[in-house]
Amino acid sequence: MKKSHYQHYFKDKKITVMGIGTLGRGVGDIKFLASCGADIIATDLKKKELLKKSLRSLKKYSNISYTLEKHSVHDFRGRDMILKGSGVPLDNKYIDTALEEDIPVNMSFGLVLDILKKENINVTVIGITGSKGKSTTTGLIEALLKESDKRYHIAGNIRGIANLPILKEIENGDIILAELDSWQLQGLHTVAISPNIAVFTNFFEDHLNYYDGSMKKYFKDKSAIFKYQDIDDSLILTHASKKAIKKYNKGKNISAQQHIARFKHLPKSWTYHIFGKHNEKNIAQAFAVGQTLNIPQTLIKKALTEFIGVDGRFQHIATSSDDVLFFNDNNSTTPESTVASLQSLKKKYPERNIILIGGGADKEFHYNKMAKYIARNIKFTLLFSGEATNKLRECFPPRFENFTETLSMKTAFNIAMSHAEPRDIIILSPGAASFGVFNNEYERGDQYIQQVKKTVTKNSS
Repeated sequence: MKKSHYQHYFKDKKITVMGIGTLGRGVGDIKFLASCGADIIATDLKKKELLKKSLRSLKKYSNISYTLEKHSVHDFRGRDMILKGSGVPLDNKYIDTALEEDIPVNMSFGLVLDILKKENINVTVIGITGSKGKSTTTGLIEALLKESDKRYHIAGNIRGIANLPILKEIENGDIILAELDSWQLQGLHTVAISPNIAVFTNFFEDHLNYYDGSMKKYFKDKSAIFKYQDIDDSLILTHASKKAIKKYNKGKNISAQQHIARFKHLPKSWTYHIFGKHNEKNIAQAFAVGQTLNIPQTLIKKALTEFIGVDGRFQHIATSSDDVLFFNDNNSTTPESTVASLQSLKKKYPERNIILIGGGADKEFHYNKMAKYIARNIKFTLLFSGEATNKLRECFPPRFENFTETLSMKTAFNIAMSHAEPRDIIILSPGAASFGVFNNEYERGDQYIQQVKKTVTKNSS
């Protein structure tokens, strides 16, 4: 896309960016806006020390000013646009201030799609959402695109990848592959655009601390994945997401062609590296996307059967010299997804004992099922301090003692290793949010991987 097609949306515009962040997405969007000549105010509630790396990478831009460790109403008045980051509360007074002055409030991915539409750039957008399974399904679809040599761009909820810079690279006929959480889908409601191919994996309790405990509010954001589709678009579902739509969409019309993906419809002779009922559903939806894109079945088979998983999602990362298996399931931040992973491990390795590292901060979940499964099936459990862990403790049976609470990954891992015997499995699968003990979920996963590497290297030397 030529610079002349997108620069005029930002050049000399007064733009407030709400959320600099530490994961690279906000920084990437701010850099893009600065390079387009925007007058930027970047504001973030985080302490300057936490933003040190992000601020250093923005240092060369003279057209950025900062409001840190707070927000100021002044920054949301007299502006041409507000670019809102993920997780900003629904009833935020600063956003309300901007809206009262008729200042457009956008999110980066929605803004990208809006500009592409206005500039008549013809692209195919594949969007993946759901309470869980987004990352693996996105990874499977990316494998399909690579195998079929299609030109594509990754967007959405991907660590370190900003959305706005896509405008520099995109051309007519390209594909955008986007993993979309409920917050980024808010931005699609703003511009009234849905993906051409929408993949809805499942829908259950998540982020209820953000949505005031309301599944209806949560579904409202999720519904942007299909709400603005037309008759030429495709909506790929599972039984779980179809059931959720029936319950929460209240009979509202869906224009897209609907398809329920079923693993049993895939060739029986195919074998896969990833396993578990939840991954079978992910594979089935990716297969359906491949068919929708008219990718030859030989290429679909190669992509799906050779796929080894994505970082942090039910990922086998190492085996020790005494055959202890280490799994990184850091992305399982709900009790349902953690139980699904543990069940899959138990089915795959019925003769091995499992040691779980999990727990942490609460997102208004119910923990009865996870607590019951741990008590009946897990050899020993390490739980990070937090409200989710408090809930788990309350749900454990009386006199259940095969767990302990910790305040660091190093301590949790060392205790896990002290309980591990040859052929055991150690898995990080939190079933909870990371905040409190960790700055974010990526830090939690990174620390676990570091501990595993130290242990496996030490055992093999």
